[in-house]
Formats: sequence, C-alpha cells, structure tokens
Amino acid sequence: MTQLKTQGIYRFDCFGDEVIAAFSGREFPRAQWNEYLRELGLDASRLVTLRQIHSANLVLVQPKSIPGEETPADGLITRMPGAVLGIQTADCIPVFFWDPEHQAVGIVHAGWRGLYYGINQKAVQAFRQNFLSRPAHLQVAIGPSIRKCCYEVGAEFKDYFPRHFETVAGTHGETIHVDLAAALKSELISEGVDPAHIHDSGYCTSCRNDAFFSYRREKETPERILSVMALKS
Repeated sequence: MTQLKTQGIYRFDCFGDEVIAAFSGREFPRAQWNEYLRELGLDASRLVTLRQIHSANLVLVQPKSIPGEETPADGLITRMPGAVLGIQTADCIPVFFWDPEHQAVGIVHAGWRGLYYGINQKAVQAFRQNFLSRPAHLQVAIGPSIRKCCYEVGAEFKDYFPRHFETVAGTHGETIHVDLAAALKSELISEGVDPAHIHDSGYCTSCRNDAFFSYRREKETPERILSVMALKS
C-alpha cells in the first residue's frame, strides 16, 4: 500500500507497474474526481462507472460495448488498456482484481447484499469465462471499508451468512459485529484464489473517518470514495 505525495491518494503497489489500482481519501470529494484521476495519470474522459444497486451483476467493458453510468450493476471487468473502471463506496468494500497472465482487470462494489448474492465468486467466474483466467493466478486487493470493530448488525444477519456467521461475527457486549472483509476472503478462497494473493489495505472507514468518507459514521453522507482500476495504455 502506497500513499502518493499528493495527500488523499492511495495506490496498491502489490500489482506491479502494469496497472493502476487506487482509491481516494477525503481530500478528493466528488467535485474533485477529475483532479484525482489526473494525479494518477489517468484520463477522466475514460472513466466508466455504474448505477450501483447492491447486486451480483458484472459488466464486460469492450471497445464497442462501454456501459453508461446508468447501467445497473456492481462490477466491471476488462482487457481494454486505458479504460478506467470506477466504483464508489463509503463503507462497502471496493475489491480490485488483476490477472497478470491474461492482462485483465476488474473492480467490484461489495456490500453485505453483494456478498450475500455472491458477487465476488461471480467476478472470479467471469474472469475464468471471459479471459480463461486461472483463479489461483488472480491477484486481489481489498480497499477501505467498515470493519468488524464498527459494523454492528441485528441478530437476523445470521440468516444471510449461515455458512460463515460463526467465523466472521462476534459480540461486543450485547451487540453483534460482522467482519465483511473476512467473509469476502473466505468466498474468494472457496473459488480457488490463493490466500497469499489477497492483499488487504486494512483501513476502516468508520475508525478512519478523518481520512475516508463513511456513510454510517457521517449519517448518510452523499460523498464517496472513488476506487479505480486501469490497465496502462
């Protein structure tokens, strides 16, 4: 994990020099996203975003098939150099995918609903189907999100994650807290991703509200972290 000299820009260095995988801090609210992308050396006019709906829908970005910002989905994959795949979050998990063998990238918006619907498993499957990727060769990174320390849920949550609840949930006094990042890692490993290839930023958006936007902590802030994934041109 590298923080660039420009305050508020964080870049994963675990993917090497062929891709740019980054996320923004509070210094770059929505109105300054173009500046954020310029600092990363990316073309803002090639940013691809979605109407995120907490689903397991993914879209393949191709030269003749680029989704618009109203496309209802929560994940993007591509082999197209220069395309800037973007996901917006403020507690949910931005998940970055890189296949160095087949030069393919992807990014996913994973909240608890997306995890419930299996969006990360479907992302791995989409890499396999579209790019012939081998899951064990994928590199995955987890961006800033609300963590177990701050993610309090109701008892009914057990119904959503029956397979993992005992390992990803814990009690803090009389409340239940869930570790969505742990659930995510478990699902990736179940699809064949090598645990050594899963890189976690470790940032909690609620604990580090000084650095990142948090929907829960800030009582429904309209601002978002912009996470981007791009193959260099």
